[in-house]
Amino acid sequence: MSRHALIPGRAILAAILLLGLAPSAAQSPGDALNADDGTGAVKVCSPVAMPRWRSMTPVPKTWTFLDCMGFAGEMGATHFQLGCLFANVTPHAQKYAWGAMVPIEKSAMAKAQPPIPNCGW
Repeated sequence: MSRHALIPGRAILAAILLLGLAPSAAQSPGDALNADDGTGAVKVCSPVAMPRWRSMTPVPKTWTFLDCMGFAGEMGATHFQLGCLFANVTPHAQKYAWGAMVPIEKSAMAKAQPPIPNCGW
């Protein structure tokens, strides 16, 4: 085998690495959901169109209640809820928390109703 026969193989390997097609480093589920490092908590935005449907979407830590309200409105919901899912809890503690259901407002009158315990809403 000539030395030049290996060049196409190296070029293909380089292209795969540059394009991100190679296997990536392992991620934990918390990384994928952008969970809070201390509590293992994940913010959840839940659009609701009572009584027809509800959706639950894990969202980044950077989201505010206004982001959730806007997202819910874009989905055709009439209400929304802020929630938290917890990975690290003490025994007999709930692994989730929900705030009150809030109607989607088109004005500055909208108020956040964060869950208790709160995961950063």
